[in-house]
Amino acid sequence: MKILIVIDDYFNKSNGMCISTQRFAQEFIKLGHEVRIVSCAIGGTPDYQLPELTIPFFKKIIAKEGFHLALPKKKVLQNAVDWADIVAVETPFPVSWESAKLARKVNKPVYGTFHIFPGNITETLHINNRFFNSFFMWFFRDISFRNCLALQCPTAKVKRQLKKYHFKQKLYVISNGISESFIENPHKKEVGHPFTILCIGRYSREKHQEVLLTALSKISTTNNIHVILAGKGPLEKKFRKLANSLTVKVTMKFYTPQQLRHVIAHSDLIVHCADVEVEGMACMEAFAGGCVPIIADSPLSSTVSYALSPMNKFPAGNSTILAQKINYWITHPKELKIYRKKYRDFSKNLTVKNSAQKAILMMKDISK
Repeated sequence: MKILIVIDDYFNKSNGMCISTQRFAQEFIKLGHEVRIVSCAIGGTPDYQLPELTIPFFKKIIAKEGFHLALPKKKVLQNAVDWADIVAVETPFPVSWESAKLARKVNKPVYGTFHIFPGNITETLHINNRFFNSFFMWFFRDISFRNCLALQCPTAKVKRQLKKYHFKQKLYVISNGISESFIENPHKKEVGHPFTILCIGRYSREKHQEVLLTALSKISTTNNIHVILAGKGPLEKKFRKLANSLTVKVTMKFYTPQQLRHVIAHSDLIVHCADVEVEGMACMEAFAGGCVPIIADSPLSSTVSYALSPMNKFPAGNSTILAQKINYWITHPKELKIYRKKYRDFSKNLTVKNSAQKAILMMKDISK
């Protein structure tokens, strides 16, 4: 098949949605399909190049999040759609819905991937409440994905949310998947030396790393503990101030994928504090690489579905219970090693390769 992938910021190296799209594109090519990309040309050159879309009021906010929107150009999009057998749209933004509309006009099948909950947007805009979240879900349903025949839902929880809001497309549960490079990554054999707690994600409101930093002030022992906040983002100054008030050593740094695999290989726990998460690829990569997770449990976190025991989750925002869970794993090294193996085995069913194969079957289904 000739698969056209439409995404605003394809070459972005720090955004999970973009990284996931890059991996699926690579897997589709390995499976023998042709793939072309529509995107703005920041960080690379796509097959169909679009200029950046700037929205005056939101420009600074979007820039702080390290994301770039693409400006739809009808001639470019029409040329891309004319080439394709099937069109995949990856965002709920203008370039995606304009591409989907053009594809439907010429009877080419279109599917979308639901990468973003409204809370991922409204939290950044400081309007995370029921009214605005519902508004965005209706907007996604009636505008963004209106011309899609199917939607790829990373988890069953996402599918339930889309059913709740009466999305009419066929809904396929297909994980974003884990790169096999993380699954195959060797991990240290012993626990501790020092006991290392990892938290991966942009320093932004919806990731809530402050919950972990607050929990660290409540753990029973701070000896021989190292905490790593892997990422970058607009709240860096706030988090550094919190980190400097602790007796625990805290490292704050952005890592490349290769560097991150090395960090994962030498870490014991992965703490995931986000209360709005479609799937949580960074957390998945970490537990695939040998870190035992403690995951925030909230109505809009799909990541918590990967908690294999009560000790692998905590109520979102509750730093006291998170501290108790951290204490448990520090004081139960044998149990930690057992769960390290459980998670590594569990991850082998969640590879990007498996997910890409399921996505191809979905494409064939909607192309009939």
